[in-house]
Amino acid sequence: MKKLFSIIFFALILLVFYFILNQNISKKEPHINSLKSLNCDLNVNDCAYKLKDKQIIISLNPKPIKSLQNTKLLIKNLGTYENLELKIYGLNMFMGEIKPKIYKINKTDYESQFILSSCSMHTMRFRAELLDNNKSIFHFDFDLKR
Repeated sequence: MKKLFSIIFFALILLVFYFILNQNISKKEPHINSLKSLNCDLNVNDCAYKLKDKQIIISLNPKPIKSLQNTKLLIKNLGTYENLELKIYGLNMFMGEIKPKIYKINKTDYESQFILSSCSMHTMRFRAELLDNNKSIFHFDFDLKR
């Protein structure tokens, strides 16, 4: 009889823990709900951004942006930088950093190419950050949709 009560008591404790854990998991909101819409969608258009007194034009091609596909970045009217670097990373999920080479086309324009990894999220938000001598000078965000 004591064994039966012990088994029932143990089963009830497991059931309580299961409901507590299940309730905590269901309360967590997915990251995708916290994303606000972007002012400009690089999947549809080239985008213009202000940096100090300049207007920078950013272009990603082909449109729409796709995972596991070569993507070309074109930056127009950025200015002259000697040690310009590009760093791309996810904002709503950590997927590592992409640090593609960036090439100077002329005094103010640059280009680069990279491939984005596939992601299980419906919308993955990336940030492309431009650095000069390891100091951030400008960034823009874009979405990769599944």
